[in-house]
Amino acid sequence: MAIYHLSTKPISRSSGRTATASIAYRAGIAIKDERTGKEHDYTKRSGVIETTLHTPNNLKIDRAELWNLAETTETRKNSRTAREIVVNLPYELDESCRSELVNDFAKDLANKYGVAVDVAVHLPDAEGDNRNHHAHIMLTTRKLERLESGRIALTSKSQLEMSNTQLKDRDLPTARDELKLIRKQWADLTNDYMKERNIPVTIDHRSHAERGLDQLPTQKLGWEASAMERKGIATDKGNYNRMVKEYNHTMNEVAVLDKSIQDLKEQREQSN
Repeated sequence: MAIYHLSTKPISRSSGRTATASIAYRAGIAIKDERTGKEHDYTKRSGVIETTLHTPNNLKIDRAELWNLAETTETRKNSRTAREIVVNLPYELDESCRSELVNDFAKDLANKYGVAVDVAVHLPDAEGDNRNHHAHIMLTTRKLERLESGRIALTSKSQLEMSNTQLKDRDLPTARDELKLIRKQWADLTNDYMKERNIPVTIDHRSHAERGLDQLPTQKLGWEASAMERKGIATDKGNYNRMVKEYNHTMNEVAVLDKSIQDLKEQREQSN
């Protein structure tokens, strides 16, 4: 069945990352960083099947120009130059539908927050789960606008990058609440796509606790642990997930047993 996954993280200089290198790797392209002079060339990378750039009001800007602008607009050593969202794409949908789904989501983000949104759709890793279709979505941290002079520029920080104090002053939801809305939006949009195509599967953005489930959530392995597990090398996260799955399996069996007992009680009461 389809698995819900949406995670987000900033791309910042304090962690040694740049927007130009990040988009070059995710999109499988070559970009020269005008600020540092470094050439980031990932044109030989495989597994990237589609890249699409969305802008508010359909502003026309080249991908390399955009992400160089994101770098040169920020002046501080620890500046945040982009934000990345990673989503799992349901394998139940065909390639065309998965593309349409994630690009509809990206367009909504671009129009709601006034930012540029760059989408890179990836195939599952050759050595991993062949159902793991996913997309990397990079957002500018500032609004993309056309100035009176006609020049396209990154201006004020977007809502997603404001502090909770700034959000409160503008009567906007907290950063945490806004992320919940984004997570719900992805789940709702995905479920609409499934329903329209008569696929009897839904995903839920809520945590196990919010859904009242006794099951424990597993941990995301990450690429290093995933690679080790594929080679047969046990990792701490892998061991933890195996224990969680065993626990959840036991809880499911207990739930089934409880239901059977309850059904028997109801049958006896009806017989009496």
